[in-house]
Amino acid sequence: MLNVETSFLTENRSVYDFLNQPGQGLYIPLYQRDYSWDSDNIEQLLEDISRGIQRIANGEVTDDNKEIRFLGTIITVIENNRQNIYPVDPQAVPSKIEKIIDGQQRVSTITLMSTILLKRLLDIKARVKENNPLHNEICEICDIWDAKLKPLFCFDLQRGTPKLKPKVIRGAIDYWTRDRGVDEAYKSPLSNYLGNFIKAYCDGTALPIVPKQSEGNNLLHKNAKQIKNWLENDVAKAHINDNDDNFSRAEMILEHLSQDMIWEYDRPELVDIIRQADFSSNKKDSYILSELVQTIAVCHYLLDRCCFTIIQPTDDDWAFDMFQSLNATGTPLTAIETFKPTVVNTTDNEPGYQFKDSECEKYFKKVEDFLSKAPNAQQKNKWTNDFLTSFFVAYDGRTMSTHFSYQRKALDAAYNELPSFAQKEQFVKTFGNYAEFYSTWMSYTGVDGALFPRIVGLDADIASMIILMLKESNHKMAITVLGKMYEPVINGELQAVDRFVHSVKLIGSYFFLWRSAWPNSGLDTSYREFFKYLKNNGKSVDIYEIKRFIKESLAKKGITDYASWRSLALSYLRYANANNTIVRLALLAAAHDTQPDNGSIKEGRDGISPYLTLEKWISPDLRTIEHISPQSNVNDKWDTSLYTDAKEYQTLGNLTLLPQDINSSAGNRGWEEKQLYYECVSQTDSLVIDSIRNRALAKGFSLNEQTLELLKNCRYNKHIDSIAKKPDSIAWDSALVSRRTEDILSIAWKRLSFALD
Repeated sequence: MLNVETSFLTENRSVYDFLNQPGQGLYIPLYQRDYSWDSDNIEQLLEDISRGIQRIANGEVTDDNKEIRFLGTIITVIENNRQNIYPVDPQAVPSKIEKIIDGQQRVSTITLMSTILLKRLLDIKARVKENNPLHNEICEICDIWDAKLKPLFCFDLQRGTPKLKPKVIRGAIDYWTRDRGVDEAYKSPLSNYLGNFIKAYCDGTALPIVPKQSEGNNLLHKNAKQIKNWLENDVAKAHINDNDDNFSRAEMILEHLSQDMIWEYDRPELVDIIRQADFSSNKKDSYILSELVQTIAVCHYLLDRCCFTIIQPTDDDWAFDMFQSLNATGTPLTAIETFKPTVVNTTDNEPGYQFKDSECEKYFKKVEDFLSKAPNAQQKNKWTNDFLTSFFVAYDGRTMSTHFSYQRKALDAAYNELPSFAQKEQFVKTFGNYAEFYSTWMSYTGVDGALFPRIVGLDADIASMIILMLKESNHKMAITVLGKMYEPVINGELQAVDRFVHSVKLIGSYFFLWRSAWPNSGLDTSYREFFKYLKNNGKSVDIYEIKRFIKESLAKKGITDYASWRSLALSYLRYANANNTIVRLALLAAAHDTQPDNGSIKEGRDGISPYLTLEKWISPDLRTIEHISPQSNVNDKWDTSLYTDAKEYQTLGNLTLLPQDINSSAGNRGWEEKQLYYECVSQTDSLVIDSIRNRALAKGFSLNEQTLELLKNCRYNKHIDSIAKKPDSIAWDSALVSRRTEDILSIAWKRLSFALD
């Protein structure tokens, strides 16, 4: 009698539990397709890990043991007949061989990622000098995770050279070998990389990166690079990164995650060092420990919280039947698609209503139309995640997980908790209108000077410019406030356009004042706190509440007036420090209706040189931020006062805007020669430019013709006048640059601080 229960062995296992089986080798049959995960798949995996850690670090889960991530189903078959493994080295066959029928893409990627994680930990470990009091403790911690990561990409054969062997091989291409060379035995890209990585690890030599194939599939190389960049930038630098939504900081992780899961037992002295937050150098203990905790958090989440459902049919045919059955439905549904039946059923069951041709259908279609523009299934999933994340911040300030089940439950709960059908209908309308704004925001480019859709009036131009500035800054949180203020515009309410334009200016001002004085950390959180306050107090978004929110948030950061902002902006609003769009905005604001003043600038009458316009913002003539005295004082051609520890050359007073494609040939030349280029920009008469060229030749300078041609065609040049027409009696030194910086800050404040009016 057939016993179905014993024909399919099914269990749920963490990534670590599944791959940490002694002597386990994973065999990918030849008929399986090649490695095919692309950047969208990788981005989703990294997003899942980031958001999972963030949910723990933000205290969003009351029981962090419930924060797990299901990565799908793995179907394997135990291969007991070694004759089915080809080619084969009989002395190197693992004690347990599992043929992967389904799930090789996920397993291969996790195997790859584990090597990159191990390399990151070893790099951190190597940065800690032996004379550092923390050396032994950090080495101990890294060794703990070294031991946990190894089983993900190799198994211990306990014989051969080396004894460690790649976890995954591809049939008919690779074979496990006892002593033969890596390139002879492992020819598929993944197995070859694993073989070389293991050899280098055992030999104590430099660990390799995934090489780029000379021909054929390079997805493995691209994915390894994407994972590496994420670990080195978003993860390793989370404690100093601008965007605190990218990855959680070490201090927050340790506040909500048991230290047992990070470094096996409480280490209060290490936590205290992290809290000191001395990040002035990547060699500081606070920096190294923060980087270590953030990296280990990824290791922990991947190994211990990510899980599979492992299905092991006892027969190959059953395995393939199951594989076909599980994949017959094609692309999985999104949370929004599963939410629609709830809306349809509720509407159809309401007396006197039908979903077809109803208001609910009309507004739900706005959401569907937006998502239908996604170019593929992965992008549709990403757009859904991003849209729901934004929508729920605006709804009640919550952080939305990218996990399907969380999204589905959140939508159903938010809708079903509303007591009346009228409120449910309004929820769908708001949902649809938010999708319309979100879609409009995504597609808006301002090309040919087109204003943001549906807005007109005196300030529509600057509002459109500010929206583009926020977009270029990737300040997605702005959508939450502006999306709510745009809904009355869509509905055609009186004065709605004026209120929306006003709100755009307020949010633009808020972003400028914050990001010109501080990094991004905490900015996104301020929006969530705003919407939580509104929800808890039964209030809606309006101009009064926006201004109150901005003033209170900036006051918490120490910004209440010009003096308080200036003291912060003087040290922070610099090139390569502040967001480049913020620097551009400050320079445009300082050029707006100003005139030269002995090498600096001063306010002029209205209309003499408008620069805070949509046309100027999108112009390629004003895209590049140019250092007047270059970043490197080559051959000491510039005043040395600009290159002290204060780095005056990085301040606003030493910056200007030039065409996007400007040739950098003038960059490292001296002031006298470089001023000639600026004179060319400030001129509109080509004959005068020719005379400048001749004047340069007489002085022994040969101006770059390609650069001159670009400068000749530059349409906007009034902002250059203060530099080009600087009196010869005034030197380009720290005194002048400091004065220019003060003047730029003063004027930028007057132009952009309307949120604090």
